[in-house]
Amino acid sequence: MIKVFAKKYETENPIFSSSPVFLAEDLNREKIEISLSEVTSVKEPTDIQFYPTNSRYMFLLEKKGNLIVFDREEKKQRTLLSLKVVSESELGLLGLCFHPDFPKVPNAYLNYTKDENGKDTSIISEWTIRNPDEFEKMSWDKERILLKVSQPYPNHNAGQIAFGRDKMLYIGWGDGGLRGDPQGNGQNTKTMLGSILRINPKADTAKNTAYTIPSDNPFVGKADVLPEIYAYGLRNPWRYSFSSAGSLVLADVGQDAYEEIDIIESGKNYGWSQTEGNHCYQSNCNQSEFASPIYEYGRGDGQSITGGYEYLAKDIANLRGKYVFGDFISGKIWAFDLPKDAKTKVEKVYTLGKWNVLISTFGQDPNGDLFLADYQSGKIMKFVPLKK
Repeated sequence: MIKVFAKKYETENPIFSSSPVFLAEDLNREKIEISLSEVTSVKEPTDIQFYPTNSRYMFLLEKKGNLIVFDREEKKQRTLLSLKVVSESELGLLGLCFHPDFPKVPNAYLNYTKDENGKDTSIISEWTIRNPDEFEKMSWDKERILLKVSQPYPNHNAGQIAFGRDKMLYIGWGDGGLRGDPQGNGQNTKTMLGSILRINPKADTAKNTAYTIPSDNPFVGKADVLPEIYAYGLRNPWRYSFSSAGSLVLADVGQDAYEEIDIIESGKNYGWSQTEGNHCYQSNCNQSEFASPIYEYGRGDGQSITGGYEYLAKDIANLRGKYVFGDFISGKIWAFDLPKDAKTKVEKVYTLGKWNVLISTFGQDPNGDLFLADYQSGKIMKFVPLKK
């Protein structure tokens, strides 16, 4: 019932192999050959981030509450923060991003869960970074809470936070959990669950709130919809990113049969729990009412999608410009050319093979290089060309 990060999941071979295998549907797909090179390791990694303009420091989140910085030049790491979090099932320290104008604006943001008065609560908070370019002196302090949401169950917390080109903060939360969305949060526009939110993290002094609601949010002024909501109808958006064209590309973990990738547009409803991928989940579903994914895959390929990034580095020439994503359970990695719009379906998918890793997250540095985290071993690995 609760599949992502469940302790019972492990790869068939706990010893990492630098060579993938190609099985099932992937045998009929065009291959893009890569290798994965270990960079460092932590425990149960959930996010990989970098300063917007500096790739030297890699910031890693551990599910149980540690924020670690790794100096890629000196090959050393240290713990910057140790937060007291609730970490059973899919709860924990889940998301990190830096202000797009960093270091001019020296702020970073975290998404984590903690116990507040006996309730699992998701927290979005802002932190001030001191001495950002000095490994030993770097510190985080002055936490400012922006947003809190109670979680009804310990799964489907999602956890991503990211700034768009518009310099607004996008927050992804799942439907609140259990199975089949028993509270109906996916289609409930009076809750922040099951939605992508869009806020300006600057305090609104006139309204005495910790953040400002952008005036061009799609539901501002509508009594039956929270104004923070940018899009809704999501089950468990486990990782999204902004493409080079500015599109918000999101992977939504499926229930029983289909995993999906959406290009998220302002004001759209993505169907959960009426739909799962391009299919009805509820028997009375009217698919024409909902935005549909650009791509989906079934259980032959995997069981829990992990969204990635568009590869923008130059080292792997035939991967450049393609969106890369994977599956947490199967360890498979794929890529495709992003459509020009949200209505165009993906027709061709490339395989990068099945790896013996549990892909909990991807990361991208300012140079466009890609990284992934193996939740099982804790290894952080970089995509590199295959040496022949």
